Amino acid sequence: MTPQAFFQVTNTLALVAWILLVLAPGRKVVAGLLCAIVVPGLLSLAYVAVIGWKLAANGFPGEDVTTLAGLRKIFGDDWVLAAAWTHYLVFDMVVGAWIARDSVRLGIPWWLRTVALALTFLAGPTGFLAHIIGRWALRRTAGADDANAAMDRAKPGTYSV
Repeated sequence: MTPQAFFQVTNTLALVAWILLVLAPGRKVVAGLLCAIVVPGLLSLAYVAVIGWKLAANGFPGEDVTTLAGLRKIFGDDWVLAAAWTHYLVFDMVVGAWIARDSVRLGIPWWLRTVALALTFLAGPTGFLAHIIGRWALRRTAGADDANAAMDRAKPGTYSV
């Protein structure tokens, strides 16, 4: 496999999961399992495999990773760059799955949830910020978990609003 093929496979897997997350954010199997654990877990495994392989083959990089110049040199390796992108895919998806569950649970309108999810997919922190601002504006709460959450009363296979 080439670094480009690795990049294509990881991106395709993430894209399919994101489409499901946008279309079915209230389904526990999608937002609570597939996009919160299964796909990020598979992508994490791919990331660890590439980074482990590169470390085993080349040892620790001699570059200073606390400088942009050092990072630029390390990311000059296409495998390392593809693995670094996979790192983003994992964390953005975990955040997106939380946004989906939180939005459905709190009854945040679908259009606001969809905008936040799309922005999280495209530019992670922007989508997260959109969600917490929208959440606060609509609910006047910024906590990650609310005491009055209706999760326990949800019907099997869905999140409650």
